[in-house]
Amino acid sequence: MDDETPAFGAADLSNCDREPIHIPGSIQPHGALLALDADSLTVAQAGGNTRQLLGFAPRDLIGKPIEDWLSAGRIGRLRDLLDNEGAMIRPLHAFRMNAVGGNRGVDVTAHFSDGSLILEFEPVYEDIVDDSLALVQTMIRSVQEADSVAAFCQSVADVVRQATNFDRVMVYRFLPDGSGAVDAEAKDPALAPFLGLHYPASDIPKQARDLYLRNWIRLIADARYEPAPLEPVFDAQERRPLDLSQSALRSVSPIHLEYLGNMGVAATMSLSIILDGKLWGLVACHSRTPRFVAHRLRVALELFSQMASFLLETKITAAELELRSRSKVLHDRLLTHLAGVGELADALEKLRPSLLDIISADGLGLWIEGRYTHLGRAPDADQAAGLVGWLNETAEDGVFHTSALPKLYAPAVDFADVASGIIALSVSKTPRDYVIWFRPEIIETVTWAGNPDKSVSAEPDGQRLSPRKSFAAWKQEVRLQSRPWSSVAIQTAQALRVSLLEVVLRRVDQIARERETARQRQDALLVALDHRIRQWETTAQQLKIESDRRAVVEAELSEVLRSTVINQEAERQRIARELHDSLGQYLTVMQLDLDGIGRDVDSSPAVKRRVADLKNLTANLGKEVNRLAWEIRPTALDDLGLQTAIQQFLEEWGQKSGLQFDLHLALSDRRLPPIVETTLYRILQEAITNVVKHSQAKKAGVILKATSSEAIMIVEDDGRGFLWDDVDSATKPSSRLGLLGVRERLSLVGGKLEIETSPGHGATLFIHVPL
Repeated sequence: MDDETPAFGAADLSNCDREPIHIPGSIQPHGALLALDADSLTVAQAGGNTRQLLGFAPRDLIGKPIEDWLSAGRIGRLRDLLDNEGAMIRPLHAFRMNAVGGNRGVDVTAHFSDGSLILEFEPVYEDIVDDSLALVQTMIRSVQEADSVAAFCQSVADVVRQATNFDRVMVYRFLPDGSGAVDAEAKDPALAPFLGLHYPASDIPKQARDLYLRNWIRLIADARYEPAPLEPVFDAQERRPLDLSQSALRSVSPIHLEYLGNMGVAATMSLSIILDGKLWGLVACHSRTPRFVAHRLRVALELFSQMASFLLETKITAAELELRSRSKVLHDRLLTHLAGVGELADALEKLRPSLLDIISADGLGLWIEGRYTHLGRAPDADQAAGLVGWLNETAEDGVFHTSALPKLYAPAVDFADVASGIIALSVSKTPRDYVIWFRPEIIETVTWAGNPDKSVSAEPDGQRLSPRKSFAAWKQEVRLQSRPWSSVAIQTAQALRVSLLEVVLRRVDQIARERETARQRQDALLVALDHRIRQWETTAQQLKIESDRRAVVEAELSEVLRSTVINQEAERQRIARELHDSLGQYLTVMQLDLDGIGRDVDSSPAVKRRVADLKNLTANLGKEVNRLAWEIRPTALDDLGLQTAIQQFLEEWGQKSGLQFDLHLALSDRRLPPIVETTLYRILQEAITNVVKHSQAKKAGVILKATSSEAIMIVEDDGRGFLWDDVDSATKPSSRLGLLGVRERLSLVGGKLEIETSPGHGATLFIHVPL
């Protein structure tokens, strides 16, 4: 611990963001915690209510072997966990026992921390869940019916309050600046509403958010408790406090307890909402009286929070996908119009309304070769010139975006009413030309839970800063910000930039050909027309400039394409792994639990039928998750290689389409470079998709082989074939862009494509990739 890090419990509001809350050295006193030596299973540390739960004071347990205070049956169960559950980083339910005297049940969980086996003992005060899986299923069914993100959050608050009976349940969303807002609330009518209130980032420090990301659920049963210290505080061998990051009984910062007391909260429970590996928000539950939520209910709520996070991410992704699809249609239409353009500047000016359609904004500006034109609400020419100069000095990426331009570029304060937010897309290297979308300032009133500038209060002695005691609504006017840009808008701008660079490159090619023709004419007239020599020299200089520009643009386009393909495949692989490994494992655990329930329940047909139905539901959901993961990125491609991935892909397509495949795959166990395997697999996907959609073929053949110098793939079908005029025609962009995508992928690995086809005689694709 460095000099700037306060000891646990010694922090105040000036340094609480550095307080080591994962090593408090104490626990909540209603339960008990034992740290056992992992080899001998003797007690190394103890704390909490051990006398009433186990019959020994904490210090009397130190050094005792497990056999002295635990029955043989419980020890056997514990050893089964040690033998079969691996690392046990997260707590697992070990068994339920009776406290000393037999008057109360006790749930016992186990996990490893710092090399010690941690056992936690929690007395069961309220065990209101008979069927955890049925509860989760009912809760998920309720939230699934929501038709928007806002309705989903409200439904989550409603079902969690119904399941837990807390006085108040809120869905708290973290904002980009670290502050938070209450997006949904279900509460006792007697309580004042918190819905819509904002809370400063200091209310939940970074280290607390890190623990929320590691722990799906957190309970403070009685916020007025006195911490129960561990004995000894330091591990005898390591001489450091025990890491209690995963402990359900871990004591919390006194500052947080004081904060809860100031709010009038006696008990709180939080469920994490995690999207794409990031903490999106919390389901925060408050009670005016202590609440000892049983482990069984907490497990059900933890599973619900994981499933709800997945459903919320799915809803948000679906909404973004719909926007992306609409933008893709407009993007393709724009490319069709640009296909036959001469000068890019003239074409962009004619298509300004379409550019406003493709990205929703209030204004659009074009800065092309020092000339500025605009549409809708936009800065004037002088303001735009200053903005472009600043972008040339500041913006490093091809697409720059912000929703608070005046905070980055001070002169923008003068035209914040038209351009507080911008997306600036550069279509050339140096000097830069820009397409810029503008959004105006939106003046809004944010309601805070207390003054965010006074989130702390000084004690009378002036020696300590404490959490604020006032949570009365405090309104603040927010200015110099626009409506934020969505990730879809930013991705659309990036894709549009790639397309515009293609147009620029095509124009550079055209100019180069024109210059070459002029040079040849000048050579023919060289003897007779000496004065044409000067014209030729001028032309040669211009040709060199155009060639240099082409090299710059071509290199930038190639890098953009390579980055796009690599990022796309990495994202596909990550999503597929997340679906297969994380959610798939949870479903497997559910299946195993259902098997266990099926064996344990009585012979009632209704119960067995219900368990069987749940097993089928879990199995079907697992199959659907596996199918989605396979379609996004087949694991066989990474784990087993290209040949196995192709066999699985064609088997799936054969079942779906009825197409007969003739395979000749000669790679055996040989693995090709990963980028080559990915390229060949994606090209085969595009080819088979086109065969199924357009060729009306009944049979298709795939040949794959590799020599020492190259990989060769041949794809052929017996369909209706096509004319090259159909592919080159601007009226059929889908076919043209499909082949363009294949050629772009091949260009990244130095490959080439050859096609043989004619109407009525099918089509054959020859793909060559050097190794």
